[in-house]
Amino acid sequence: MPFKLRYKHGSAMSLVEVSGLAFAEQAEDVIEAIQERSMEHHDKRLLIDLTDVVGTLGPAEHQALGLLAVRYLSHLERVASLVPQDKITRVSEAAAQAQGLQLRVFTDLTDAVDWLVQPSP
Repeated sequence: MPFKLRYKHGSAMSLVEVSGLAFAEQAEDVIEAIQERSMEHHDKRLLIDLTDVVGTLGPAEHQALGLLAVRYLSHLERVASLVPQDKITRVSEAAAQAQGLQLRVFTDLTDAVDWLVQPSP
């Protein structure tokens, strides 16, 4: 089952819903597609909803995801990733932040949106 993306552009932030099986081999294609859509809409803040992704990746794959986010999503001011509580590792967050990308991982939608729409310091 390939990944499916559903992109919703908004004025304060945009939302991309990702669904499918968790395969590291498809991650770069998915993040590149997100880059294309976000640049097309000139988005600055993005919520990536991963709650419908089935399966689990290991720490090395999570680190690689964080670095892919840096490569493809650095044009964004803030990126929030929403995951189920049982899948949060913060490995991708740490990898992305170490490279300067403002990416945070959340398990609560309200917390993610609140962080995304906060004014930058």
